[in-house]
Amino acid sequence: MAAYADNRLCSKSGTFLRLGFSLAGIYWLCNLFLCYPNITGLGTHHTPPKIGKVTMIYGNNTIYERAVNTHKVHSHRFGYPHFILRRPILDGFWNKYAILLSVLLQELEKPPERRLQWLFWTDADTVLMNPNLPLETFLPPPEASDVHMLLTKDWNGMNNGVFPIRVHPWSVELLSAAIAYPIVNPDVELFWQDQSALSNILETNHYFSRSVVYCPLRWFNAYMGLPDGKGLNPRSPEHLQVHRGDLLVHFPGTPRASLEDTLGPYLDIAEAHRGDWELPLEGTGYVQEIEAFWKRQHQSSLGNHRSTEKH
Repeated sequence: MAAYADNRLCSKSGTFLRLGFSLAGIYWLCNLFLCYPNITGLGTHHTPPKIGKVTMIYGNNTIYERAVNTHKVHSHRFGYPHFILRRPILDGFWNKYAILLSVLLQELEKPPERRLQWLFWTDADTVLMNPNLPLETFLPPPEASDVHMLLTKDWNGMNNGVFPIRVHPWSVELLSAAIAYPIVNPDVELFWQDQSALSNILETNHYFSRSVVYCPLRWFNAYMGLPDGKGLNPRSPEHLQVHRGDLLVHFPGTPRASLEDTLGPYLDIAEAHRGDWELPLEGTGYVQEIEAFWKRQHQSSLGNHRSTEKH
């Protein structure tokens, strides 16, 4: 019996020790990012921006460089600072949350009037198709101040390839929990690593999930249509595919050996700046669609609040 108690004590001590090391690692990582030369910021507008874009790209990969250049055009057009991590610090995709956490802490340290208000994450396998669309288009209205993150879903559930997250202490807590998740929960299998960790947290923690809204995937995380980019794929759900005038196209799960063949046709379209793809915001239908979406969200939240009061 004493041996069993000792084992339980050791197990709990080990868990707390791993958590301690994890949090210490996050602190060290953020301090490192503050002066790290491989994180670059872009954007030359004099008006203080409200949104910053964040991504990571490693190695000498011409397809990823072409893809990120489509985002740079968009960033310069609207004055968005663009934070790009070019050297991995952690294993695998966990650098995504680490660089976001770093930029968040830097912004929260500033006076409120000088801070960015939102960060917009994009995976490296995304191509910006319509640089005429401001990212502000997709953000919650001012009255939805309790919404701190927008996500999308596909047939596998939540996809975190592209998402905006508010510059807010809530976001620091969420990303810290996500980075620490595999250390605190070593026995939990994470099929998609960082994505599965975030999904598990949102499924089990109401404090985090109540501030997340799931938006239509096409808004800012659309998937490819036909391989040549010339139309929609009839074998895939239309509402998940990029249409002309949409913000970007994402290619999740594309093997490295297939990147050029898969992304290439869409990169050619984006780099040609074709008018049939680069529609003005007013010609996309997004203004009315998004306004109606947030109106429904507001009515739904009021209904839930009344239901809670009755009980």
